[in-house]
Amino acid sequence: MPSAEDLVKIVSYGGGIVIDSSLPTDSLVKIVSQARSAGSAVVIKAAERKSPEELKRIASYGRGCVIFDLTE
Repeated sequence: MPSAEDLVKIVSYGGGIVIDSSLPTDSLVKIVSQARSAGSAVVIKAAERKSPEELKRIASYGRGCVIFDLTE
């Protein structure tokens, strides 16, 4: 898997990504923040692993560009 910094660069160029929730919350926040700025989309799989507070924090930075997969 690419590093969090690589993922930030990918979304900054407009690429949409599907990633796992195993990344640290701070890294997910950085990724979705950049995705929001670039108009990219991020799907976070296995999001049920994160607490509701962590999901709210990530969502607040991703506003409209992040989708949580809670189907696991």
